[in-house]
Order: sequence, then C-alpha cells, then structure tokens
Amino acid sequence: MKHKTIIILLWLLVTGARAQDDKRLFFGTPAFHGAQLIGYYPNTPFLFAMPVTGTRPIQYSAVNLPMGLALDEKTGFITGNIKKAGTYKVTLVAVNQFGKTTEDVTIVIGDKLCLTPPMGWNSWNVFTSEISEQLLMEMADAMASNGMRDLGYQYINIDDFWHASEREADGRPKVDSIKFPHGMKYLADYVHSKGLKLGIYSCAGDKTCGKCFGGYAHEEIDAKTYAEWGIDLLKYDYCFAPWGRKAAIERYTKMGTALRNSGRSIVFSVCEWGLRKPWLWAEKAGGHYWRTTPDIFDTWNHGNPFQMSVMRILKKQRGLERYAGPGHWNDPDMLLVGNHGKGRATSSGGLYKGLTQDEYKAHFALWCMMSAPLLVSCDLRTISKEDFEIITDADMIAVDEDPAQVAGRVIKKHGSIWEYAKTINQYQWITMYLNTSKKPKPDPISSGRMIPAHGISWQRNSRLPDR
Repeated sequence: MKHKTIIILLWLLVTGARAQDDKRLFFGTPAFHGAQLIGYYPNTPFLFAMPVTGTRPIQYSAVNLPMGLALDEKTGFITGNIKKAGTYKVTLVAVNQFGKTTEDVTIVIGDKLCLTPPMGWNSWNVFTSEISEQLLMEMADAMASNGMRDLGYQYINIDDFWHASEREADGRPKVDSIKFPHGMKYLADYVHSKGLKLGIYSCAGDKTCGKCFGGYAHEEIDAKTYAEWGIDLLKYDYCFAPWGRKAAIERYTKMGTALRNSGRSIVFSVCEWGLRKPWLWAEKAGGHYWRTTPDIFDTWNHGNPFQMSVMRILKKQRGLERYAGPGHWNDPDMLLVGNHGKGRATSSGGLYKGLTQDEYKAHFALWCMMSAPLLVSCDLRTISKEDFEIITDADMIAVDEDPAQVAGRVIKKHGSIWEYAKTINQYQWITMYLNTSKKPKPDPISSGRMIPAHGISWQRNSRLPDR
C-alpha cells in the first residue's frame, strides 16, 4: 500500500508540473495573439487559424466574415477563397467557460502578402539534410499542440535536401521518395489540416547550396508545381549563381513573377545574404522579406563575416529599419533559441557552444523589436521549458506583430548600453536597453536593478493625447 501511495504521489507531481507548464497558454479567459493584418491575393486558397490561448474547449465565431470564407467553430480555422480584391474588417470571437474575448482583424485581398512579419519554424539550424516526411509532420503536430500556433506561429518550412537526385523527365521538381514517401502534396495537406502552412526551399542557381537541383531556368514550372502541391512559402537561396546585383535581380524577379502568377498566395523569401543590398530592390522583385546578412551561428560575439554572430548581425541592421513595413521585411536570419551548440548548421561542427539563457532571451526580444520574421529552428519535440518560454513570450510576440509595424531602431548608445525604441501607435512606444558588455550594468529603467551581461531590459511607454 505504501508503494502504491508513493507512485500515486509521484504521478500527481509529474502531471501537476505539466499542468503548470501549460497553464500560461491553456488556462483562463481566451486571449488573441499574432497578426491583426492578413494579406492574400484575390482568388487564391485562404487559410487562417485563429490564434487564441485559454482554457479549452473554445467556441469560435466571426462577425462580418467576407463572402467566400467559412469558419470551423470548433477548430477556429478560417478557409475558403475571396475572389474580389478589397479590405475586409472582421471581428473574431472566442468563448470558453471563463468568458468571451473579441479581436478586430483586417483582411486585405490585394497585391501584398506578409502584412506582419511571418512566424514559424525552419528545419535548417538543427537538422540540415536529416529531414523527412515524418519529422515535418511531428514538427507540425508539436506546433499545433504546444500553444505556438495559438500565439500566431504559422509556417513549417522545409529547407534544403528535400530533392530527388534529379528532376522529372518533363522538368518538374521531384521529391526524394525515401524521405517523403507520400509526396509533398500529402505533407502539405497534413500541415494544412493542423491550421498551419508549409514552406519549401530552392535556389536561383542551377544547384542549391547543398548541390541539389536549383530553380534557375525552371521558375515557371517550379512555381506551378509548388502551387499544385499546396506550398505557402518559398525560401530562395543564391548559390551557384552570378555574383553581380543585376543578375540577382533578374533571377529573383523571374521567380517572383512566376510565384505571383501561380494561382496561390506563396510568400517569397529572398535569401542572397544581404550582399547585394536587397532592401533596395527585393520588394520590386516580388520578395516579401529578405536576408540582410550571411547565415547566423550559435555565438554572441565570435564568428566571422560568413559565420555571423548575434552582435555582428545587430550591427548590420543599423539604418535598415526604414525599409521594413507591411509586405516587405528585413530578415536577420532564423532564431537560435534551443540550439545550445548542438545545431548541425549553427554549431559549425562544434566550434560554437551556444548562447547563455540571457543571450537567447535578448536575441529573441531584439528580433521582435526589429519587426523581424520569427522563424524558430530547433527541435520542437524536445525543447526545454526555459527555451519554450522565450519563444512563447506573448508580450514580445505582440511587439513583433504590432499592426503599426514600425521597426525598432537604436536611438542612442550609453557606453555599452544600446537604447532601442519602437513606436507602437500615436501614444505608445517600447524602450529596450541592450547591455553589450560582458559584465552586468545598471538598468536605466529600474534603479538598483542590473541588466545581465548581454541581456535586455524593456518597458512600454505611454503619452497622453494632445488636448
């Protein structure tokens, strides 16, 4: 009897701890998160999962939903097709046992996608070539069940190495049948069934960076096939391609045009590493966000010009904030949170040992201040509680996804303390202080408090309206 009592107590401790972990996202009155601006092209498939946290079950509804869309009241998934261009004001409603919450969103059917920075997951940092249909499905399962989708995360993005050894005889892209035995459409349908979207990878050269077949000279057939598969985002790299800016613009424009004419709203990620100043031309080429630097690695201060540390990337963003806005974003690369020196890509073979928790927190918060894409790239199945709390920080996500969409910037340096500011609306702004020193420094916000080494402190500020 004594042993049974001990087992029961242990079980209660474990399940109680798990309930406590979930309480933040799955307990209480419904709360809306994520994008309040939603962009699609006319007459293309529409999918939006209402991002709501709170105690389940939740009953979902919507007021003024435009013609062509339908809402599943049990899942909160809005699907359909809006044929007519226009701006539609919709009120989303979520009700559970604790109460009712509403959120006003704007659906813009026109010539822009990505009206707020995209949020999702990418396979590259930790898995590189070790990807499969099963892995991607498990990542979609995790995002749909752990609360990330309910905070606004939408994309499951496949990076390089999904390809067969060569294209189909008619030139169509071919999937590795061992890694993806049911094909890419099967995977896309599965991801969509979770209320999520599927991204894929290619390259403007004749080969990808991993030497799989590239997209050059196959832009139209690739875009058409991606649309048939149900792809929602394309990351387009620039390996094995001409160095010059003119050639890059031509190649990205050709793919951007092909995607726009594909019959599907496919977000276009321009990944030429910022070497040809894409912030000056990528939007016109059809891009919705563009990399501003070479690849990020799991280090705060070290690295080199082609293995970028967090600090190197932050320095490169100075002055670029004016190019960011709805439908066109600066991308300082994927998030490192959860890598801890174990990423197959970001550790560079064990050279980089990872960031401290304070550094990971600062990294995520600063990406939010810059209105950057939030693309997690760690194993969602095994992510630690501490790392999960960073990427599900609802306050920081609200800063990133704020509908005003004015990117934050450094406005002043106080020795080793960098002061960032981001306007939220006419009467509110965010102030964030980054300690670039290796030692704790006094916090300008709170007297007597210290900002940890490479850590941040922040606050929301308000001003009274003029009378």
